[in-house]
Amino acid sequence: MPKIGASLVLGLFLGGVGFLPGGAAAASALPVDFSGVWVASARSGDALKPDKLHMTERGKAALAAFDPRHHDSTRFCMPYGTPRNTLSTAPYPVEIVQRPERLTMIFDRLGDVRRVFLDGRPRPNPLWPTWLGHSLGHWEGKALVIETVAMTKESILADNGLPHSEDMRVTERLSLASRDGAQWLIDDITITDPALYEAPIKVTQRFRRADGAEMSEGSVSCLLDQWRQDLERRNQTLAGEVGAEKNGAPP
Repeated sequence: MPKIGASLVLGLFLGGVGFLPGGAAAASALPVDFSGVWVASARSGDALKPDKLHMTERGKAALAAFDPRHHDSTRFCMPYGTPRNTLSTAPYPVEIVQRPERLTMIFDRLGDVRRVFLDGRPRPNPLWPTWLGHSLGHWEGKALVIETVAMTKESILADNGLPHSEDMRVTERLSLASRDGAQWLIDDITITDPALYEAPIKVTQRFRRADGAEMSEGSVSCLLDQWRQDLERRNQTLAGEVGAEKNGAPP
């Protein structure tokens, strides 16, 4: 029996489990490669307008109680959450890094990093709600179907305050299309939340490939902006107190 070198054995092992992105095993495990930087197009339609949705009484009450000063996570540099990060990313880019076992989405604005597991793993038990939820994906031909559950109810669906419960399920179908000489990433999204909505919400977000776009510092920039705003408020308060003292009035 011929001897096999250690380096060859290691290469066969790594390639077999998909650790070598350029290997035949890795390539064959990717029906479609979504890797790259994408910029969302302006979304058309009114799928996320409250007056177009059939909300339950519980949903209507939650929307009526929404106050962006206290209930919009982005005002406190917290994550956008799923699926708001996908639906509200324009005009900022999103970067996708894909491997056979995992697809990672890096959203520019607040730095949300979402991981979609493709390796057939089960969901954790117990499964605790988080901002981004727990995402599992599987291939249906050249479409990647992603099922996401366990999103905290502290997040919202859109800037207008559309609420959701922790029982919400988000189903996405990612696919590629070519038009006008450009490549597009199509994300068909179905939001199912019977506690707050009488029917599923269907919306499509389209992204155009923009490999020349650059990602920003994300949440770091947000925190710096919050710090600057707080400093400006403090300076304005101090200036007002100094002015009052000069006029002989108590601060």
